[in-house]
Amino acid sequence: MSEGIRARRSRRWERGQALAEFALVMPIVTLVIFGLVDLSRAMQSYVTIQEAARSAARYAVTGRTDCTGVQTQTRMNCIAQEVAVRTASLNNAASITSSVESWAYPNYADPPTPNSAGNQCDAVQVTVSYNYTPMTPIFNRLIPHVPMSSSDRMVNEPFGTCS
Repeated sequence: MSEGIRARRSRRWERGQALAEFALVMPIVTLVIFGLVDLSRAMQSYVTIQEAARSAARYAVTGRTDCTGVQTQTRMNCIAQEVAVRTASLNNAASITSSVESWAYPNYADPPTPNSAGNQCDAVQVTVSYNYTPMTPIFNRLIPHVPMSSSDRMVNEPFGTCS
């Protein structure tokens, strides 16, 4: 057999080997890439709910009730509206919940008062919870949702003298 024919057969075999290696490695590489994208989306979702809790707590401590986008302007409705505005970019908006509780000044003793933004100088805590859903089908079947929660606690501004 001539040298040229052997070289051509060898190159064809090497091309077939490279194609087989690519077929074995490509699904793993694709899974890693989509896993990184899902992890990035999860981190972005967590940072979003952290920011929503912080922003709603900052709104809560002011004692204001002059928000837009709610039917009845109460402190609790305005705090919930602040959470809704800050989490509008998340995909599964139906799974977002928020809660507000307060501790009475001056000792801030447990248990807290649920569903209350408190009075002046009371501590108020806003908790935002969210169920993150992975977009990659294989991860979505393994882990249908990842529960996330973030809280921020601040002390209400004194609208007068703290007593």
